[in-house]
Amino acid sequence: MNTSFAVDVVIIGAGIAGLWLHHRLRQQGVNSVLLERQAIGQGQTFSAQGIIHGGTKYALNGILSSASQAIGDMPDRWTRCLTGQGDVDLSVAKILSPHQYLWSSTRLSAKLTSFFASKALSSRMQPVESNRPTIFQHSDFNGLLYQLTEPVLCIPSVMAALAAPYRDSIFLTADIAQYRWQYNQQQQRIEALHLDHNITLTAQHYVLTAGEGNADLIHQLQLTQPEMQRRPLQMLLCRATDPKNTLPELYAHYLDGGSKPAMTITSHYDQHGQCIWYIGGDIAEHGVHLTPPQLQAKAYQQLTAALPWFSFPRLSWHCHRIDRAEPRQAILSRPDAAFLHSQNNCHIAWPTKLALAPNLADKAITAMTQQGLQPRYQHNALHQCLARAPIATPLWDTFAQ
Repeated sequence: MNTSFAVDVVIIGAGIAGLWLHHRLRQQGVNSVLLERQAIGQGQTFSAQGIIHGGTKYALNGILSSASQAIGDMPDRWTRCLTGQGDVDLSVAKILSPHQYLWSSTRLSAKLTSFFASKALSSRMQPVESNRPTIFQHSDFNGLLYQLTEPVLCIPSVMAALAAPYRDSIFLTADIAQYRWQYNQQQQRIEALHLDHNITLTAQHYVLTAGEGNADLIHQLQLTQPEMQRRPLQMLLCRATDPKNTLPELYAHYLDGGSKPAMTITSHYDQHGQCIWYIGGDIAEHGVHLTPPQLQAKAYQQLTAALPWFSFPRLSWHCHRIDRAEPRQAILSRPDAAFLHSQNNCHIAWPTKLALAPNLADKAITAMTQQGLQPRYQHNALHQCLARAPIATPLWDTFAQ
């Protein structure tokens, strides 16, 4: 027997984009439901380093790029949320570090790059002369160190804070491949979504925030636009093999003369309280074609060159591959801003950066409001048919000893 439920908005994909939008809509009295095929945050969101970028790394050549300007307001907006004064309340989320740092090597080219960037971003990037993080207090450190107005957050705690008030409307569903759409080609609008267990959902609007899964959903709907691209990364995790001799906390970009950070390092703690360095940046982008042992050897070589005064403990390593799903760009370049494509009551979205999730929610709410979205439906019994989606396991807890 088929059971039909009417809601205001169906959102597919419980990453940071879908969850932020769902939270905002429910706050406004809109009966939205959020569907997830795996676990809340699994995939790109829980693979993020947690840096709320303000555009610094996009302006290391001393020029304020469009990417830098598009994301420049995000740290302030997130900070308001973290203090309970923003459009969502993240006051219970954990701040790993109030600042991401940037340090340069002793090479002249690296020092010049960081100098010109500091001039272009004087309000977002300040030199640090005292009260340096412990690892930079060594007398042999001769590079430049800057403090960025970019907090680093524990993303699992952010997702838990966003999900907590509305867990009863976040559901686990079958794989996207089993979705069946009722799409009116003539009017170019979605009329219904048929799920597993003979469940049909009808809604005023449907929002696709499924990351890589958007490609399958677009194909199912027989839409030609937008197209999606995947930009791969091979991130690295490392921890000390001896729990009594752990790595120190480090939240910093390392600049070695290029216009992009050679490495971006953040620190996270596993369930046993051991510090893990999570390494991205240029090495993760250009390391996608290397084997894990090759990339790990290269990363260790870069770390010892970047921090020559630090005595590294014996390390264990893990590589983590992830595709950044985004709207297709020329020559697979990086999109500058959050992306929303609306076709009648179907809205296809990618935040492109975790920090831009609030901006994407603004765009989606504006698009739906312009089409007359109003709270129409109250309660439904969907929870009697579908289980609640769990929150994904943090990446750090999957890194075996």
